[in-house]
Amino acid sequence: MRVRGPRAKNVFGICYRSAASPFWTHDEDNDGASTTIMSHSHGSSASSSSLTTLVALAFGAGCMAGICATALVVLQQSSTKSIDRDNAGAVIEDNDLSLFYGDVKQLTEITQARKFLPDEMYGPMVRNAVVCCVDILLVRQQQQTLEGKQKQIKQALLVERSSEPAKGLWWLPGGRLLKGETFFAAAIRKAQQETGLTNVRPIQVLGVWNTFFPSSHWDTDDSPPEGTQTVNPIVLVEVVTTDPTTDPTTTTTSNNDVKLDATSENYRWIDLDPKKNASEDKYVLQALLRLRAWNPKYIDYS
Repeated sequence: MRVRGPRAKNVFGICYRSAASPFWTHDEDNDGASTTIMSHSHGSSASSSSLTTLVALAFGAGCMAGICATALVVLQQSSTKSIDRDNAGAVIEDNDLSLFYGDVKQLTEITQARKFLPDEMYGPMVRNAVVCCVDILLVRQQQQTLEGKQKQIKQALLVERSSEPAKGLWWLPGGRLLKGETFFAAAIRKAQQETGLTNVRPIQVLGVWNTFFPSSHWDTDDSPPEGTQTVNPIVLVEVVTTDPTTDPTTTTTSNNDVKLDATSENYRWIDLDPKKNASEDKYVLQALLRLRAWNPKYIDYS
């Protein structure tokens, strides 16, 4: 017999539905394939019919195997990507979650009065209201010799806080969000103010945390501690200073580039792998875990 066009398409239809339907919507427009692929054809010999049928079956089986193998790879990749659900939640790159209802330029204007709030205003606000602070996971690339080879490694900057809340903790750089600022704009500003690194690029919001502290920089001696509550978006920020002595497509920064302001006592660079930083503060670990969950290939996680 001859395997005509519609018959051949039916073979592929069987493969498509059985292998692909777990991942794609049912193709009703092309439905109707039959599991019967043999029919009588006048004037055809039995041997020719059997041979053609075997060829069609073999070809269909080959398609089935290829599609099933592809489906398994897709399923495996999907399972791998979603394996760390406990730490999922990072926002897609380049989205700082800003929504504007009006003229963007006017809404993002930051006046001098918004930059510096007087103590008599800001103190009561911290003691009695929630403050939004943007913190940054500031990442640099550094060339190091590992196992006899020059490699670019990524590290994050931690600072030792000099005042309450969280005085003495190794923490992420950051601070108050000014009225009119986007999360990305605040991240750039805090990187420059608190670390002296001016050539930086915000990448994504890793998540938002609600932190509670028993003390505050604005507590007074004549009243019990009011504590501090802050809502903290953490923004992944990369240092983009190009080192002309290396590959111009890479980025590096040295310890000499960091210049702390009065909010921090010391600084140090740490590995981005959460497994290597189990002793760090839980807030720092949350940022590292979010980054790994979003992009397991951001570094060579061991």
